[in-house]
Amino acid sequence: MTVYHKSMDFSRVSSPTISVESDNAELELPKLTPDDTVIAVMGITGAGKSTFISYFASDAKIGHELQSCTFDIGIHAATIGDKKFYLIDTPGFDDTHRSDTEILRQVADWLNRSYQAQIRLAGIVYLHRITDNRMGGTALKNLSIFKKLCGDEGLSCVVLVITMWGLVSREEGERREHDLSTKPEYWAGMVSRGSKVLRLDKGTVSALAVMEHIFAQRRRITLDIQQEMASGKTLDETSAGQEVQADLAALRKKHKKDLKKLRKEMEQEFNKRDARAREDFIQVRVDLEKKIRLAAQDSERLRVDVKQLQTQRNEELQRLRDEAHKKEMEAQKQLMELRIQLDLARQQNEFEAQIGDMKAELVKKEAEAADRKKKKESDCVVM
Repeated sequence: MTVYHKSMDFSRVSSPTISVESDNAELELPKLTPDDTVIAVMGITGAGKSTFISYFASDAKIGHELQSCTFDIGIHAATIGDKKFYLIDTPGFDDTHRSDTEILRQVADWLNRSYQAQIRLAGIVYLHRITDNRMGGTALKNLSIFKKLCGDEGLSCVVLVITMWGLVSREEGERREHDLSTKPEYWAGMVSRGSKVLRLDKGTVSALAVMEHIFAQRRRITLDIQQEMASGKTLDETSAGQEVQADLAALRKKHKKDLKKLRKEMEQEFNKRDARAREDFIQVRVDLEKKIRLAAQDSERLRVDVKQLQTQRNEELQRLRDEAHKKEMEAQKQLMELRIQLDLARQQNEFEAQIGDMKAELVKKEAEAADRKKKKESDCVVM
């Protein structure tokens, strides 16, 4: 079973293979075709995406912290018996290092490229932790964007997989599962449109059941965001884009409200002439103003069509490759300098050891000469 980690450049899908560098070793990505079974794996950070993929690709990276370990779209090739398929690992919209805008741009770009290459998803695995006793803000936001990405038709090929059953009692788990499946604000609407709810409670056995359900559907789907952008809409005009835009607008509104409140408090503290408080307020104000600017920039970055998004993503990926190459060169330079220092130190140690041996030999010879002289003088006295 072979795994392919880095993002695939679908603009070069006509080539026999696509080469990328990973961990200083060159890997060849397979040529995906419209006949391949391609399945996306989605969900928030920590839901178990990488663990699920690892059931079929043993060297898939599994995160053991709350930080996201999925920094890019990962393509994992695997087999079940004689059945070949590809699992697409995607970052969640709660990434610890990037904004929702960046994640949406990344996912949308990959989906657009696959659409242009006539590659359709056979299904989507959406994972959720049963340990979450309620659907929090982050999970709801992720779910809302996900539903907008898919559209009603796409939801019919979604498998809602509940993970981490071993961390709750069966009674509690079943209660939460019922709430997820029946409440309109959670999965009820998705289930009514054909989404299937399954448990990942028996490791590989459960994971195989998920895959068998998708294989049995024998379908290929086009997601709403693919159709919307193919029709000429910019990313911010898509349903998913508007969802992210609404979040950004709410975030800007909150930050502006906080900033207004802060300014009033600053005026009061200024009147008291509290220097330390002024410094604290100024720093908070700077941070809030920065957040407002970043939210506005994120909103602007959604105003791209398919071609603009691909061009910008290509430039971003090239910049990342250049930065990685630069870091690699710097690391090699540091390694070379370290090796030179170690070699010089070794030579210095050998030289000092030789000097030490020579000094010891000299002392030995001087001692022997002194003994001979002493013996000679002793012999003369006896005579």
